[in-house]
Amino acid sequence: MTEHCCQMLQDAVEGDAILNQPLRTMHGRILNEIDSDYAVRSAEDRPNLYPMNFCPFCGRAVSRTIWNAEKKK
Repeated sequence: MTEHCCQMLQDAVEGDAILNQPLRTMHGRILNEIDSDYAVRSAEDRPNLYPMNFCPFCGRAVSRTIWNAEKKK
């Protein structure tokens, strides 16, 4: 089981409100350049995916884009 940053994000993933590892599942078109394990999807037949930089519940960085930028500092 994947560890999530907070219980609310875990609940959102389990309820399919937020996709975990969207690049591996490829449920639709990715609409931004964020390299993340989490994405919000639209409610279309072939949904659009919006990868996220931060958890919408606790604010923790959830994207590799942010992690990599922090490592370079």
